[in-house]
Amino acid sequence: MATTYTRIKNRRGNKADLPQPLADGEIGLALDTREVYIGAGNQDLLNTDVQVTPFLNAQSTVDDYLGNLTSSTTNNGVLFFNITGTEVVSPAANIALAYVGDYGLPTGHPKLSGGLESSDVVVTKYINGIASTYDPSQYTISFNGTDAYLNFIDSNIPEVGSKLVVCKWTQTQITEHLRARASWEATDNSVASYNKWQEGDLVNNQVFVDVTTGTGFVQFVTATEKSDLETANASDSINLIGEPTVIDPSSAYGTFLGENSTIHSSREVEIDSNLKIDLDTPQQAYNISRFINKRHGASAGVYPARVASNIEIFTEASYPRYQTNQYVASMQTVTLTNSTNGTILEYPLAESNVYKIDYSLKLGSNFRTGTIHITTDGTTTAINDFHAETSSTSDVTFSAAISSSKLQFRFANANASDANLSYKIERWLQA
Repeated sequence: MATTYTRIKNRRGNKADLPQPLADGEIGLALDTREVYIGAGNQDLLNTDVQVTPFLNAQSTVDDYLGNLTSSTTNNGVLFFNITGTEVVSPAANIALAYVGDYGLPTGHPKLSGGLESSDVVVTKYINGIASTYDPSQYTISFNGTDAYLNFIDSNIPEVGSKLVVCKWTQTQITEHLRARASWEATDNSVASYNKWQEGDLVNNQVFVDVTTGTGFVQFVTATEKSDLETANASDSINLIGEPTVIDPSSAYGTFLGENSTIHSSREVEIDSNLKIDLDTPQQAYNISRFINKRHGASAGVYPARVASNIEIFTEASYPRYQTNQYVASMQTVTLTNSTNGTILEYPLAESNVYKIDYSLKLGSNFRTGTIHITTDGTTTAINDFHAETSSTSDVTFSAAISSSKLQFRFANANASDANLSYKIERWLQA
């Protein structure tokens, strides 16, 4: 009997033309970049990056969506906020909550006079910055008089080195407080404003909450909505609220990234040159992807943003992109403002004590490229900057420092001109 051979072909074409995302298990070959991808299925609430499919002026357009760059104070802007009473605690079997004498709760909480239960709080565990939320059945709330304690037993006790974020309000309560501030319709779904706080309504929803960090953002579409949402109410769950720092440097609350500084580093919400948005939690990635899709709409039935879902396939000539306790970020860009100094990035020492940073910069008409190595023993930092330059860029220098238990990569620009920096960082924890 003759043997029959069947040729199987997979998806192929230019990288921008491959389906976004690929189906679960589907293989795609990017002929222009010589990369192979395999689809991992829907990654909603699993990954922390958002990937945007290329379209004309995609980076600047999404930057505008996220930063109110052209629409501030009028319409279609966003306000970032954090939640009153959220706390970060270290792991233990029994943990005393803040607000001693008030059942662990802030002003305005409906259980302030007693009756707090496990389902009234959201407890999220972070290990190396990765979030996992406890089911309320995995912990209990106990009291000593009016002092509240969070209790874990057996396998539910959080690991040494982890951190816990305790949000004292539920998503439902937070959403209701934003609805009330904006005076949107509460019960009648035939009234248009009712749909502005319905999470499942992609076209109309304006409220995006992340109880795993105690943060969120809300869209405003009129100046009146913006004013109403910013009006403080001491009895609701909203603590600080304000426009992104990129549009209002004096904002009361300019970014929700790095809200809990012992877990994540503070940075702006922005899209990089690879059309990726790096966020702190899967819930933030889910929220941001839906917000972008709401703002931009669909083209031929396809929305541009999704939680990043494709897996890169490497050959024997490739190095592993992710290893245990090793993180490799995509290319980032930042402006080093003239005659200033500041922090470019920082990560908790418990997560990373070694940085390798490949970079390039432009100062005036002069170019420089190099590699920076940074390490620390927890007290002393060491830095080496190996680079080549077309002409002197010595006015721009880099340094390392430790602040608030985080290892910082810093700059100083003594020149009268801004410098443009691009970089990729590998970081890991050397035990």
